Amino acid sequence: MYNAFAKEIIYSISIENNIVYNNKLEVKVVIENLDSESNYNIKIAVDGVLEYDEPTLNQENTIQLEFDKEGEKNINIIIYLDNQEKVNINKTVYYIEPYNEQFLDELSTKGISVHFNGSPYQEDYEQSLNLIQKLGSKYVRGDIFYWDIVKSDGKYNFSYYDKWINAVKDKNLNLILILNGFPYTINTDSKLQKFSDFSQKVMERYPFIKYFEVLNEPNNSKYKKEEDVQWYAKLVKDISNRKTNDDIVLIGGVLARYIATTDSHMSTVDFFNILTKNDGYKYSNAYSYHVYDDVDIKSQNSTLISYLKEINSLINSYGGFIKQYVTEYGLSTYNKMTDEIQANKLIQQTVLMDKYGLDNSIIYNFHDTGDDNNSREQNFGIVNNDYTPKLSYYALKNYYENTNGSEYIGTLSIEKGLEANVYNKDGKPIIIAWSDNKDNKYTFQKGQASIRDIYGEEINSDDSGNIAITTSPVYISNIEYNYFYNAISNVSTQKYDEFIKSFSNEISQIPEFLDKIEENKNYMLSVGQVQTRVVGTSSIQAMKNHFNLGNIILQAYKDGTLQAEDVKISAMLDMLNDIGDSYEDLVTVSAQTVVESDIEQTNTAIQETENAINNNQGAEIIYPVKILEFSKDHYEKATYINGLEEKNDIKEGLIISNNLHAILLANWANIFAQINIDNYVDEYIANNPVIIEYSITELTNQNVKATIKTNAEIQITNNSNSKEHTFEQNGSFTFEYTIKGRALKITATVENIDKIAPTISGIQNGKLYTEPVTPKANDENLQSIELKLNSQVVSSYENGDTLKEEGFYEIIATDKAGNKTTRYFQIFINNDTNYKIEENYIKNVTNNTIKSDFDKKINLSVKYKITRNGEEVSQDDILATGDILTTETGDEYIIIVPGDINKDGKVDLKDFIKMRIYLLLENNLDDIEKVAADCDLDGRPVGVKDYIRMRLIILMAEL
Repeated sequence: MYNAFAKEIIYSISIENNIVYNNKLEVKVVIENLDSESNYNIKIAVDGVLEYDEPTLNQENTIQLEFDKEGEKNINIIIYLDNQEKVNINKTVYYIEPYNEQFLDELSTKGISVHFNGSPYQEDYEQSLNLIQKLGSKYVRGDIFYWDIVKSDGKYNFSYYDKWINAVKDKNLNLILILNGFPYTINTDSKLQKFSDFSQKVMERYPFIKYFEVLNEPNNSKYKKEEDVQWYAKLVKDISNRKTNDDIVLIGGVLARYIATTDSHMSTVDFFNILTKNDGYKYSNAYSYHVYDDVDIKSQNSTLISYLKEINSLINSYGGFIKQYVTEYGLSTYNKMTDEIQANKLIQQTVLMDKYGLDNSIIYNFHDTGDDNNSREQNFGIVNNDYTPKLSYYALKNYYENTNGSEYIGTLSIEKGLEANVYNKDGKPIIIAWSDNKDNKYTFQKGQASIRDIYGEEINSDDSGNIAITTSPVYISNIEYNYFYNAISNVSTQKYDEFIKSFSNEISQIPEFLDKIEENKNYMLSVGQVQTRVVGTSSIQAMKNHFNLGNIILQAYKDGTLQAEDVKISAMLDMLNDIGDSYEDLVTVSAQTVVESDIEQTNTAIQETENAINNNQGAEIIYPVKILEFSKDHYEKATYINGLEEKNDIKEGLIISNNLHAILLANWANIFAQINIDNYVDEYIANNPVIIEYSITELTNQNVKATIKTNAEIQITNNSNSKEHTFEQNGSFTFEYTIKGRALKITATVENIDKIAPTISGIQNGKLYTEPVTPKANDENLQSIELKLNSQVVSSYENGDTLKEEGFYEIIATDKAGNKTTRYFQIFINNDTNYKIEENYIKNVTNNTIKSDFDKKINLSVKYKITRNGEEVSQDDILATGDILTTETGDEYIIIVPGDINKDGKVDLKDFIKMRIYLLLENNLDDIEKVAADCDLDGRPVGVKDYIRMRLIILMAEL
């Protein structure tokens, strides 16, 4: 509202808002003291162009203005009274066209910093977020999330932050949150625990936030010594281990740019080196740093370029494959830095972030934090302190509409001093170009191309059809498709040369490897000469050929041909992957057919690699994990785009190229991980050997149990998963097992089981021999042989001796395994079978002899008869001890049957019992019985030998 007196006119003029989001503006002009006798006229000009010129008879006048393009609008309102100018005022309005949603712009990784945390940079989050959403920026870096605000009075209170954080979420903006504000340097376990607890609480409170930075510029003041950075690294590790979900991107470093370490700060390089050496690389998903180049000098952005190259090289030396974020860069419009210069350089620097491979870039700052034009710190915003847009706002909005959802392809070498970067926007090339030198102007022949300035306004050529390109970037579109190929060829061939230079020593160790590099480089050189489109299958094969260079490196490393450490191998792969981005771009602009099964195959490959890594937690598998993260990023992008229903000329190519890139990286990760796992398992097995322990090691006739013994974590995959196998006989058994996923075998062999008892030849068990025998024990493991005669050990016996003595024999053969063979036999040698007539006895009449046989054998020349108890025995009767033979001449002889003590003609158990009683008591036999008991006919008193012979006689009778 503007009120004033201008002589005869009393008026008021109002405009609905100084920032408008549509092209219509309502202006109200009220002439409060309107006089019907006078003539009034109202004129309104917009940026010097008269838009309204009408007389009025109305006290209140509402005028609708229409804008044809966005930007700052200077509204000049003049009121005439009777043709005399009475009122002349100017108003400034900012028109912002609605942001045009772009295909895949949700995948943009560019954003802007805000200050919603309060003093000293209080910023209205509702106004800012509204403007940011209309800008097209997709990320908000939420300044500093202060520990000491959340953790007050010993309790967590998030109310201070909830409103603006949820507002960011509602605007579908990605939030990068800085975990900070801890009032102390973290240099004790207690402090680390407090801050780590706080970080976890924040993650739990806001599960939709994916990106967290650990402190802000820790090298700026508090962390300036090596031990300080070591504590910082511990903090990163602890927060990483306490992530509330796997999707969280933990950003380490977040460093201010310092060239050298001093007493007040640590250099970026020194901090990164110490952080990496202390596992910061391992536990960070990204490294972040800040860089400012806001000096308007002749050579544009030289400081920024030099720094980006330096950090790129540094991170590659750590093994690469870690996201690089620049979470602060920008320019302050103070001193000689005009709004126009800020706009030009912000576009230049944002493009350079793409050129040097930044994964995320955040401009500092959205909102001027003050209104002191002499303060550098207060004027980094792309909107003023009153939220009115600067030129940078419009320049960035145009940039986002031209590049959101696009793919950066590479640079063109058109002319020295011309920076020309090619993007793939919706399947068509667009060039963002500027002169990198204030003194240089490049003349571009427009032709059929469309050329627009940084605000999107078309630039007309001169009479010759030329356009001068200065340090103010221009957008060149409607150009030939082969600009894609030129940029791809230019970037990839330059990077092949860098690769050869950087790793010349390693390349020389792999036979013919340089030739293979040159083959790929020559292919990319030929791509730059292509006038028509490259065949999709050709580009896919070329990409596979390029990534095969990594396979060769890994194989050479595995074989020992390439002598290097893991970090060097990863660095080589990182640079090859960087070149691989150009092949991905080539496939994107060439391939056009998506095969669903390919995406499923990629997921399987990723899962297999991830499982292998997870199953070997003890192994140091740092670099394959990082490579696999990159693979998953490409896979997720391919899967996401494949799931979109929206059509676009770039869509199919992006799905194919990202899916191919994903599976090729997964293959690298798998091979590399397996090398790490093999090395780890080799060392693990060496330190935890697997052996077989046998229950018995000496010769045995028992079963032998073979048991796997090891300190390793082992799984038996056969033998019913048992670590024990029982051998019942000699032989071998192979245990199959896994250690840390490696399939191995170990064979148990038993040769000490001998269950075969010795054999004894020359005799049969239990047999009665009537002639000498020669028993012999046989066994290759024979230990002893024992001979017992009549239960008494024959100490003089040796294996194979001939046995002649009568008696009961026991022979025992024992082998070294404890097997025994026992044989029982008897020898009963009665060589003298003739009857012996001694005194009045006829001795040696054998058991069971009948009268008729006796007659034949005695062959007496005189007649005789045999009587028993006075009666003559018949020819069929068995003779018995005590029978009397009487000759015709009257001679009498008593028949003695040896062993027939009881005089029944049989030698049996009854006789045996009487013999035993006699040997014990010597009082139960008469004279004749005593003679019969003399079984060995030696004439001596009855003894053990007679007893044994009686047993033999009985045994003989039983046969």
